Amino acid sequence: MKSLRILVPLAVTVLLTLLAVFSAVWLTGLVPPGDWSDLIKAGIVIFIIGSAIVSLAWSAYFTYIIRTTVERLVSK
Repeated sequence: MKSLRILVPLAVTVLLTLLAVFSAVWLTGLVPPGDWSDLIKAGIVIFIIGSAIVSLAWSAYFTYIIRTTVERLVSK
């Protein structure tokens, strides 16, 4: 059971990272060539990386809140 506390967040982190990388590659491939293409590609990559970091942080915080709530209920 203790290994689930490590494996589940690790699996979610790996899955979210792979999803972010694939979506960044896919979306930057859709940008047409032109004067602003490099700026648009950089914006896409920054947005996706920022979204992935916020999602991981929110997920970690949510897990922490759930865990402390369950521990508090069990200790009563």
